[in-house]
Order: sequence, then C-alpha cells, then structure tokens
Amino acid sequence: MRTSEVFVLGAIMGAAVIWLWGKEMEEYVQERTRGVRTKAAAGVRAVEETAGKVLDRGGDALRRADEFLQDTKQHVSGALQAGEEAIRPAAISRKA
Repeated sequence: MRTSEVFVLGAIMGAAVIWLWGKEMEEYVQERTRGVRTKAAAGVRAVEETAGKVLDRGGDALRRADEFLQDTKQHVSGALQAGEEAIRPAAISRKA
C-alpha cells in the first residue's frame, strides 16, 4: 500500500471508530476526569478570591498613598510660596 492509501484507510477507520464508539469514549473521558476538573475549578475559584483580596488591599494602599501625596503636595506648595515671598525683593517706592 502506498502512503496516501494508508492515510485514507486510517481516516476511514478513525471515522468509523468515532461513529461507533464516540459517545462511550466521551462519557468515559468525562467520568475519569470529573475529579480533576472539580479540583481545577476549585483552584481557579481560590485564585479568583485571593486575587480579589490582593487587589482590594492594593486599592486601599493606593488611596492612602494618594491622600498622603495630596497632603505632601499642599505642604510643599505652601513652603515654596513662603520661600518665594521671602526672597522676592520688596517693591521700591519712587518719590518724585
């Protein structure tokens, strides 16, 4: 037999196997992997919960940091304005 004939014969035999026993094979695989899929789903759920907690904590930290930065910005701005006023020469009044 040539390679192309073997390929065609294999494709026909594969289709026949799936047609005859496809449902049984699917049920077997689903039954055998049920525990693994259940554990995987529980793992995904645990990751989701943990990620949510971490992101919530990160959000809280960012809010606190933002408040701190706003306070710092106000203090720095006030200090710079005071420094600017302190070094600015006084206006010269001209008497004619």
